[in-house]
Amino acid sequence: MPPQNRLAARLLATAVLGIACAGCYSGEKLVEQVRHRALRTRIDEVSLGSFRVTRPRDERTGEMTEVQMELFGESQRYKINEIEDELELKAAIIEDETIRTLREASPDELTEPDLNRLRERLLVILNETIEGAPLISIGFREIRFIRH
Repeated sequence: MPPQNRLAARLLATAVLGIACAGCYSGEKLVEQVRHRALRTRIDEVSLGSFRVTRPRDERTGEMTEVQMELFGESQRYKINEIEDELELKAAIIEDETIRTLREASPDELTEPDLNRLRERLLVILNETIEGAPLISIGFREIRFIRH
């Protein structure tokens, strides 16, 4: 086959494929897919509650420390309603586990600038309690340490 015929055959095949694919294109479907993917990957916050606990007395100083905090978790937006439902059902368990974790926290964990180890411990405990381990991270809206 001469080179001119090969080029013509390639151009004809490209045109036929282009026309065939053009009928398959749906702009609305592509927009819907992108929108759906964006919603499923969007991160949102969910309130995990307010907690207050008095820690055991310090053996060296004799002081007691009260910890007050408001926790939130971050999760994918589409999971928020399910998480809120489970938080309501398991409120007593979550409160008990969170307070126990705060009481057991070491002084080093509580004096860490970003409280990263405490956050990680709380994240593990809450993800074990909430089905499907939906929380990505834990944050504090407010945290206070009051010495008595």
